[in-house]
Amino acid sequence: MRTTTGLRTLAVALLTGATLSTTATGTFATAAPPTYAEGHRGGPIRGTVVSRTPIDVRAAPTTHSAVVDRLSPGSRDRVTCKVRGQSVNGNPNWYWLTGARGWVSAAFVDTGRRSVPACADPCRQWKNVG
Repeated sequence: MRTTTGLRTLAVALLTGATLSTTATGTFATAAPPTYAEGHRGGPIRGTVVSRTPIDVRAAPTTHSAVVDRLSPGSRDRVTCKVRGQSVNGNPNWYWLTGARGWVSAAFVDTGRRSVPACADPCRQWKNVG
Protein backbone atom coordinates (compact mmCIF):
# COMPACT_ATOMS: atom_id res chain seq x y z
CA MET A 1 0.00 0.00 0.00
CA ARG A 2 1.41 3.37 -1.00
CA THR A 3 1.16 6.30 1.39
CA THR A 4 1.91 9.96 0.95
CA THR A 5 4.35 11.94 3.03
CA GLY A 6 1.41 13.77 4.59
CA LEU A 7 -0.24 10.54 5.71
CA ARG A 8 3.00 9.18 7.14
CA THR A 9 3.55 12.43 9.04
CA LEU A 10 0.00 12.31 10.38
CA ALA A 11 0.42 8.68 11.47
CA VAL A 12 3.67 9.47 13.31
CA ALA A 13 2.07 12.46 15.01
CA LEU A 14 -0.94 10.44 16.14
CA LEU A 15 1.17 7.55 17.44
CA THR A 16 3.59 9.76 19.37
CA GLY A 17 1.09 12.28 20.71
CA ALA A 18 2.74 15.08 18.77
CA THR A 19 0.99 18.13 17.40
CA LEU A 20 0.87 19.13 13.76
CA SER A 21 1.32 22.49 12.15
CA THR A 22 -0.10 23.25 8.75
CA THR A 23 0.96 25.55 5.96
CA ALA A 24 -1.30 28.05 4.27
CA THR A 25 -2.11 25.53 1.51
CA GLY A 26 -3.43 23.03 4.06
CA THR A 27 -0.69 20.41 3.74
CA PHE A 28 1.17 19.05 6.74
CA ALA A 29 4.47 20.78 7.33
CA THR A 30 6.06 19.01 10.30
CA ALA A 31 5.22 16.95 13.33
CA ALA A 32 6.31 18.85 16.44
CA PRO A 33 7.29 17.03 19.63
CA PRO A 34 4.67 17.00 22.40
CA THR A 35 4.64 20.22 24.40
CA TYR A 36 5.09 20.23 28.16
CA ALA A 37 3.29 22.27 30.76
CA GLU A 38 4.40 25.88 30.92
CA GLY A 39 6.12 25.50 34.28
CA HIS A 40 8.59 22.92 32.93
CA ARG A 41 10.06 25.19 30.24
CA GLY A 42 11.92 27.51 32.58
CA GLY A 43 13.32 24.92 34.95
CA PRO A 44 12.06 24.06 38.42
CA ILE A 45 9.28 26.12 39.94
CA ARG A 46 10.14 27.38 43.40
CA GLY A 47 7.33 28.16 45.79
CA THR A 48 7.52 30.36 48.87
CA VAL A 49 5.26 29.86 51.90
CA VAL A 50 3.31 33.10 52.33
CA SER A 51 1.29 32.37 55.49
CA ARG A 52 1.84 34.17 58.79
CA THR A 53 2.09 30.89 60.69
CA PRO A 54 3.67 27.52 59.86
CA ILE A 55 1.66 25.44 57.38
CA ASP A 56 1.04 21.71 57.44
CA VAL A 57 2.20 19.54 54.56
CA ARG A 58 -0.42 16.84 54.00
CA ALA A 59 -0.45 13.26 52.72
CA ALA A 60 -3.42 14.10 50.44
CA PRO A 61 -4.87 17.37 49.07
CA THR A 62 -7.31 17.89 51.96
CA THR A 63 -7.04 19.32 55.47
CA HIS A 64 -8.44 16.02 56.77
CA SER A 65 -5.38 13.97 55.75
CA ALA A 66 -2.34 13.22 57.87
CA VAL A 67 0.31 15.87 58.42
CA VAL A 68 3.66 14.68 57.01
CA ASP A 69 5.71 17.85 57.53
CA ARG A 70 5.45 21.48 58.58
CA LEU A 71 6.88 24.54 56.79
CA SER A 72 7.71 27.90 58.32
CA PRO A 73 6.66 31.21 56.76
CA GLY A 74 9.15 32.16 54.05
CA SER A 75 10.21 28.55 53.46
CA ARG A 76 10.99 27.64 49.84
CA ASP A 77 10.51 24.31 48.10
CA ARG A 78 10.20 22.95 44.58
CA VAL A 79 6.62 22.79 43.31
CA THR A 80 6.25 19.76 41.04
CA CYS A 81 2.60 19.90 39.98
CA LYS A 82 -0.94 20.72 41.12
CA VAL A 83 -4.29 19.00 41.59
CA ARG A 84 -7.76 20.16 42.57
CA GLY A 85 -8.56 19.21 46.14
CA GLN A 86 -10.38 20.65 49.12
CA SER A 87 -10.92 24.38 48.75
CA VAL A 88 -8.90 26.47 51.23
CA ASN A 89 -9.68 30.20 51.42
CA GLY A 90 -11.50 29.85 48.08
CA ASN A 91 -8.56 28.18 46.32
CA PRO A 92 -9.12 24.52 45.28
CA ASN A 93 -5.54 23.93 44.04
CA TRP A 94 -2.95 21.95 45.95
CA TYR A 95 0.76 21.75 45.09
CA TRP A 96 3.03 18.72 45.48
CA LEU A 97 6.24 19.90 47.14
CA THR A 98 9.27 17.81 46.25
CA GLY A 99 11.39 18.42 49.36
CA ALA A 100 8.54 18.16 51.83
CA ARG A 101 7.12 15.15 49.94
CA GLY A 102 3.51 16.17 50.41
CA TRP A 103 0.61 18.44 49.46
CA VAL A 104 0.18 22.09 50.42
CA SER A 105 -2.75 24.33 49.61
CA ALA A 106 -1.88 26.77 46.83
CA ALA A 107 -3.55 29.45 48.97
CA PHE A 108 -0.35 29.56 51.04
CA VAL A 109 2.34 29.20 48.35
CA ASP A 110 3.56 31.92 45.99
CA THR A 111 5.10 30.64 42.74
CA GLY A 112 6.01 34.07 41.40
CA ARG A 113 3.16 33.94 38.87
CA ARG A 114 4.66 30.87 37.19
CA SER A 115 2.16 28.39 35.84
CA VAL A 116 2.23 25.06 37.68
CA PRO A 117 1.56 21.98 35.51
CA ALA A 118 -1.29 19.64 36.40
CA CYS A 119 -0.50 16.17 37.66
CA ALA A 120 -2.54 12.99 38.01
CA ASP A 121 -5.23 13.44 40.63
CA PRO A 122 -4.75 10.77 43.32
CA CYS A 123 -7.71 11.88 45.42
CA ARG A 124 -10.81 12.39 43.27
CA GLN A 125 -13.13 11.86 46.25
CA TRP A 126 -12.03 15.18 47.81
CA LYS A 127 -12.74 17.35 44.80
CA ASN A 128 -15.23 20.11 45.34
CA VAL A 129 -18.51 19.48 43.57
CA GLY A 130 -20.08 22.34 41.62
